[in-house]
Amino acid sequence: MSKRVQPSWSPPNSVERPVLKLFNSLTRQKEVFVPISGKRVTWYSCGPTVYDASHMGHARSYITFDILRRILSDYFGYDVFYAMNITDVDDKIIKRARQNYLFEQYASERRPLESVISDAKQVLQCFLNRIKTTTDLDKKQMYEKLLVRLTSSVEELESAVKSGDNSKVEDAQQKFIRECRDPLSEWLDNKKELRYLGPTY
Repeated sequence: MSKRVQPSWSPPNSVERPVLKLFNSLTRQKEVFVPISGKRVTWYSCGPTVYDASHMGHARSYITFDILRRILSDYFGYDVFYAMNITDVDDKIIKRARQNYLFEQYASERRPLESVISDAKQVLQCFLNRIKTTTDLDKKQMYEKLLVRLTSSVEELESAVKSGDNSKVEDAQQKFIRECRDPLSEWLDNKKELRYLGPTY
């Protein structure tokens, strides 16, 4: 009986697995990423601070980190345990809550018109100073557009007062409060803070 002849066989070419490198802030260079527990990766990241309406920055956090997580899982083959923080109490949230309270209190008060106009001019001046110190061009353009609305609402209020028409005055006053909500809230907050701090020597 003839000896069985085995078919020829060649081992498959080995393919190097992709190696993940991450920037190391300590060494200031890219380093090979080596998980502590084999292929298991535990990942914590900061999420949104929910002190105001949702915006594109919040969406970017979710989308960007989800893409990176999928790359780690699907391309590099890691078993990723991912947790994102959502900050519900911090200085920004406390400040915004305080500003909202001060604004609502101001809006509900029956203040003398002279006082409202005086406040309006101070708010306008503070906002002008803020624009001058803003270096971010996008923010500066946004503030400048808001400044046009603020200036217009203050001028309308002054004009309505001069006309002596009570209905116009009421409408102009409400428009000023509505248009100036953010800068007015910030101005009220700063004013209260200075009052609590008292004089400095």
